[in-house]
Amino acid sequence: MTRPAVPTDNYLRRMGRRYRTLSTSNKLALWSAAIAALAFAVPIAVSAWQTLFPSNPATLLVEPNDQACLNRWYVPDTEAALRPSLRGATPEQLAPWRREGRIAHAGALEAALSVHGNAGSSVEIRDISVTVTRREKLAPGTVTPPPGCGAGPEEPAYLVVDLDTLPLNRPVPATYLLRSPQQKAARQLEEDMGQSLSLPHTVAADDFYSLFLVGRTKHYDCHWRATITWWDGEETHRHTVSDSGGKDLRVVPTGDDFP
Repeated sequence: MTRPAVPTDNYLRRMGRRYRTLSTSNKLALWSAAIAALAFAVPIAVSAWQTLFPSNPATLLVEPNDQACLNRWYVPDTEAALRPSLRGATPEQLAPWRREGRIAHAGALEAALSVHGNAGSSVEIRDISVTVTRREKLAPGTVTPPPGCGAGPEEPAYLVVDLDTLPLNRPVPATYLLRSPQQKAARQLEEDMGQSLSLPHTVAADDFYSLFLVGRTKHYDCHWRATITWWDGEETHRHTVSDSGGKDLRVVPTGDDFP
């Protein structure tokens, strides 16, 4: 079967270029807005995790980016009543709608990952694999226009994945994603947006490492998840990156070739 063409994403690339031209203060403003929820959640969640599981060598926190001004949204025709509410909606409003399947990320889904080293020792992140679990024709609906808002601190690493080219239900490791010709456009977007992922990466004791994992599609309603692998000096550990409640992450095409 012929593989779909690798999608290009001029919109995200333009965002990356605009980011590079921003002043430091404007960058700080953007990232403060984009990951504020994650920044506040990290210390609290880490503290709670360490209390419950004090021997766990690392904590992984996952936060899909639900900022209204940083995303395009797909609204199925069955949820048409939601469309007027999207533009001014807060992440707290958008997140449950997304989890319930009433809306979905269109074009690309960005998830912020934060790894915190526990137990007084460093851990080494060795791999991130991506698995497309379902791919189907998109139901009738509409996609919101390109958003716009301001920008934040020096950005973390990026791993952009063109989901349309991956096999179903087979984990694809970062080593392949970072060299495959089918992911060339995704790697270019990583460079345009900031710095590309580089593995292995050591997270010092009591330090944080953050990256943005971006799964994008041009053709399909894609359900996907990722697995992060790390080593604590003695054992290898794996953790699934998914949406709230263990559901797959979901992204659908914009229908207009990523303007």
